[in-house]
Amino acid sequence: MFDKASLDQLFEELRDEFELETDWEDIQRDAHLAVAFADAGTLDDQKGGLDARIVELVERHNPG
Repeated sequence: MFDKASLDQLFEELRDEFELETDWEDIQRDAHLAVAFADAGTLDDQKGGLDARIVELVERHNPG
């Protein structure tokens, strides 16, 4: 399960990498969904509907 430190690191990297992208709002949405799915243990089942770049970041920062 994500804790504050891992969430802070994830969203800091997300901003650094993608904030200037034209689909920034979609990227943020997918990041929040991916975190929720990861915490629920269902991220593997939901990967197809999420941006692959975001899934990789969430998996890298997931402390669980």
